[in-house]
Amino acid sequence: MTTMNPTLSNQLDRSWADRLVPKINRLLADFEMLRFNARSARWNGWGEQVPAMMEMLPPFIEHAEQASEALGKRVRCLEARPISTMAECLELSTIQATDGVLHYRSCTRMLRESISHILKEERLLVTEAQHAGDEVTAHVVMSLMQFQEEALWKLRTSLRRTAFEEQYLTGESAGGQ
Repeated sequence: MTTMNPTLSNQLDRSWADRLVPKINRLLADFEMLRFNARSARWNGWGEQVPAMMEMLPPFIEHAEQASEALGKRVRCLEARPISTMAECLELSTIQATDGVLHYRSCTRMLRESISHILKEERLLVTEAQHAGDEVTAHVVMSLMQFQEEALWKLRTSLRRTAFEEQYLTGESAGGQ
């Protein structure tokens, strides 16, 4: 007689859910850290482009909040416990906390690096969820990715220097040597 793997109430194999939940929780922690870093930069940012930064950050904060909510609900649907404390977030997150005192360009770089990292983790999670037959987790994660793809494109574009900046910065660094 063979024993079957126990299944969750949603008919997903428990062993697959047990493998997916830690990865979803780590992604949840990364989104919480992104939200925290973006909110902190909004409060403590500095430089001549602070008004632009104030307009740029709210969509990231909102997206991170929505992602955290969706991922937390997904963990509950997999009959597990989502992270719920700052200590758990700090322990699991693979995105480093910033002090929030960021210049516009540093803030843009922090967002770009965070989003790039999150997209990489999401792609791995989607692949594993699809392999597990968990189309719902794959769909939840893929639905988050559209904002991030577009945001990453905008962040890369905003970090490109103009011809004037290239000339000015090259001239300044040569003059300072």
